[in-house]
Amino acid sequence: MKSSNNDPADNTVGVGNSESNADSGKRFDLSTLPTETGTQKLIRRIDLPVQLTRIAILAFILWIWESRKIFSGLKVFGVEILPEIIPLFQGVPTEAWDYVTQVWDDSLFWQDFWVTLQEALLGFLYGSLSGFIVGMLLGRFKRAQKVFSPFLIFTNAVPKIALAPILILWYGVDIGSKVALATIIVFFIVQIPVMAAVSGVDPDLDTVATSMGATQMQKFKLVVIPGILGPLFGALRLASIYAILSVVFGEFLASKRGLGQRLLYQINNFGMGAAIALMSLLALLALFFNAGIGFMERKFLRWQDDTTRGNVVSL
Repeated sequence: MKSSNNDPADNTVGVGNSESNADSGKRFDLSTLPTETGTQKLIRRIDLPVQLTRIAILAFILWIWESRKIFSGLKVFGVEILPEIIPLFQGVPTEAWDYVTQVWDDSLFWQDFWVTLQEALLGFLYGSLSGFIVGMLLGRFKRAQKVFSPFLIFTNAVPKIALAPILILWYGVDIGSKVALATIIVFFIVQIPVMAAVSGVDPDLDTVATSMGATQMQKFKLVVIPGILGPLFGALRLASIYAILSVVFGEFLASKRGLGQRLLYQINNFGMGAAIALMSLLALLALFFNAGIGFMERKFLRWQDDTTRGNVVSL
């Protein structure tokens, strides 16, 4: 007789295994995990204590500013940190708000706003697109990178401040010169990190994809692009700010219209409140640029933690 089949020890082991499997099934049942509602997720992302702290800091700065205490000067251990500002050169938030209310219905103001916005958008789009393409190509093809890198480094080393007047002579005082300046600055901000990110993609991932029969397009889509999205969005955030800064600088030098030209006029005529309003408007414009890029980042980088992606960088 084959009594081994009815061995109590075997039955004990079998029972133990079945109980262990049952416990494992209960232990790792994902349906029992608490789920987060959309409202709870939104509240967690807003991070109310952080927002309240920001509001408190902003209110304190505005109070100090409006009281003109910051214009009386500040010395620390005999070292002048903030100089004393004469009343002619002072500007407070209420004066800035008064200027905003005055120009809100002024069609010429909105023409200036549209000119600056158009220049910044075109410069950002042209520069980021060309920088992305060149960075991808040079990062992917090492020999081309060795050939062209010295020329790109030399061009990037040219002072952009010295280049701006030349661009104005070439393209004139219309939007062309400002778009060209913004394009050049944005190009290098995007091209350099994209090239470095493509060069740094793990070659083992490319090897695995090749062994699985992936085509070049599939490897580009599934290996290269996911590996460079993080550095790319970081570069785009910085590029959006510098696009606005570059067109305003170009408008300072020579321009028919634009917020930069309007800002320079107010500074030359000691309109400090108006100058503060215009600078704040430009900062808000950069903030909205960053918010748009952050929205796209949240869509493309879904695998990242919500607390680390899509945040608006400081200005």
